[in-house]
Amino acid sequence: MEPSIQNKLLEINRAFYNHFDGSFSATRGHVQPGVNKLLKQFDQDIQVLDVGCGNGTLARALKSQEFTGFYLGVDMSAGLLEKAKTLLGASSNSHFDFCQFDIADPQWPDHLPAKTYQWVAVFAVLHHLPGNDLRLQIARDFRKLISPDGCVTVSVWQWQNSLRLRKRVLPWFTVGLHPSQLDEGDVLLDWRAGKTIGLRYVHTFSRESLTSLANAAGFKVVETFFSDGR
Repeated sequence: MEPSIQNKLLEINRAFYNHFDGSFSATRGHVQPGVNKLLKQFDQDIQVLDVGCGNGTLARALKSQEFTGFYLGVDMSAGLLEKAKTLLGASSNSHFDFCQFDIADPQWPDHLPAKTYQWVAVFAVLHHLPGNDLRLQIARDFRKLISPDGCVTVSVWQWQNSLRLRKRVLPWFTVGLHPSQLDEGDVLLDWRAGKTIGLRYVHTFSRESLTSLANAAGFKVVETFFSDGR
């Protein structure tokens, strides 16, 4: 993918999450069944890195379980991070911290504390990153951040399985692009907040393409399942 196209797609998503942080956060308070399943697999005293933490849904789930380890939530949206801190509550202690930066920045790992993590959670993030090379580099960054006994858990949208979302696919000329400039599986979806429409870039992963990415980054896939139960 041409760097100029990649940057344009990244900017579409940056603009969305900066402008629609409030209405988006209002739809993101539910912990999916798949996340609850994962929560049961980890000890309460581990080191957790939550990439693309949004409004802190995972942090609140950990807190409700009397988490005693260290949690760091990172996101590119200042608005969503403020909501994460507010929703977590003033009673949050040294177990929880949040930091703003964009993982599309090649230097993003340099902003992290000098430690490794038993759990790197990457929920609904990779499909917003355009270009195979960028996704592979970031996956390799995750590999460097986990401890020898750690793991990375990834969720990606299967929007194509939703009739509602299939109706929200827009032609690429909406943003001045031609399909030939995009990779296979790249789509433009709209977002409705009242009468205001936002735009988001999404890459469509299959089970096979996600597994291939994991293998190329040096991971061993131990489990794959549908997170939302549908």
